[in-house]
Amino acid sequence: MIDRLSDLALFKRIVELGSLSAAGRELGVSPATVSVRLQTLEAAVGRQLIQRTTRQMLLTEAGEQVFHTVRRILADVDDLQDAMSKGGDALSGPIHVSAPVDLGRHRIAPAIDLFQERHPGISIRLSLTDSVVDLTQGGVDIAVRYGKLPDSSLRLRRISSNRRLPVASPDYLALHPAPETPDDLLDHDCIVLVRDGTRFDQWTFNVDGRLHIVRAVGSRETNDGGLIRHWARTGRGIAFKAAWDVVDDIRSGALVPLLTRFCPPTVDIQVVMPAMRYRPARTRALADHLVDTVRQLDSGLAAIDLASPMALDGGPPDPSPAA
Repeated sequence: MIDRLSDLALFKRIVELGSLSAAGRELGVSPATVSVRLQTLEAAVGRQLIQRTTRQMLLTEAGEQVFHTVRRILADVDDLQDAMSKGGDALSGPIHVSAPVDLGRHRIAPAIDLFQERHPGISIRLSLTDSVVDLTQGGVDIAVRYGKLPDSSLRLRRISSNRRLPVASPDYLALHPAPETPDDLLDHDCIVLVRDGTRFDQWTFNVDGRLHIVRAVGSRETNDGGLIRHWARTGRGIAFKAAWDVVDDIRSGALVPLLTRFCPPTVDIQVVMPAMRYRPARTRALADHLVDTVRQLDSGLAAIDLASPMALDGGPPDPSPAA
């Protein structure tokens, strides 16, 4: 018989962190204690849940079933605690959020600040990365992501769709003639995003209603979208950025949008959550808050004429991530 929720919570963190010792460090217990408690849980359910070797840790089929059930049980417990605390009106507890670096720093973090002012019982862990993380393995409750996602097991809430476009600083353009067509970028110093060993140097445009790809070349590349924006602002080259990330820079004059008539609105932005039948009220509330906050960006884009739709025929949407 399973008689301790703490053992279920421990099992959940072992799976999410991929390590018994990592789960022990997070919870302040020794690896030996973690191992004993896992064995106790396995004895209670009568099945081996995790196959452990010196090199790796793998969930068994029974472990997969228990893990998804445990997530639901703990979410229900969190909901009950939310409902009972402070007369049932206050939200409390931890939420792990993942977001792209640039969008996370400039949009998601301020939105979280406002959410926590309204709900001081909430604690937030914000992970900023331009890589796509595994929500289950990373223990992520909410992720804000660009692009179309192939994993149908995730719960998606599409926020909006807008364009990715080249931008450069006035200082850069004072020394280099602004490109008039996408192919003119071949004569420019372009800043390229590199992620997980892949160079995202194929920039997608709409030329005469057809998909047109230009392979960007330049003297700088990085895996950090925020650094790409910084380099563009300081005149180091032309960057290919999601309009949401640079709308304030364009409005202030720090960056100049280029080739906008060739840039189709093919970049989705969405809130993503692990597939669960139940999730805590605090997670649902923050997801709603982030959707409302990010949707407000569209009004800013409209103010600088970057929100108008364009048709793209002859090919699929641009698959590359926003820098």
